[in-house]
Amino acid sequence: MIERLLNYIAENKEVITGAVFAFVIAFMQRKGDFMNKVSGAFLCSLFSTGLYCGVVSIFPSVPPVCAVAIGSFVGFYGVDETKKLIIDKIKSFLENRKDKDNE
Repeated sequence: MIERLLNYIAENKEVITGAVFAFVIAFMQRKGDFMNKVSGAFLCSLFSTGLYCGVVSIFPSVPPVCAVAIGSFVGFYGVDETKKLIIDKIKSFLENRKDKDNE
């Protein structure tokens, strides 16, 4: 059991590092009581891992090192700002695509 866990960690060290970066950066930036900081940082960690997995499912050639960058980005900006940024980019992409289709 321990050996399987260690193998999993060795295979996915970049993804785990990205999640840890997101947690630590978000924890240091949040204000409030301890539980508020921990819960917000944990949410950032989960969101960054999910975001990386979503990017990899769309673009399989993305290297695992990008998980560290995504984790740092999400940890720094937070879940709400990251979500807003992604939604805005998708909306602008769809609007540009719609305009090109109408031409």
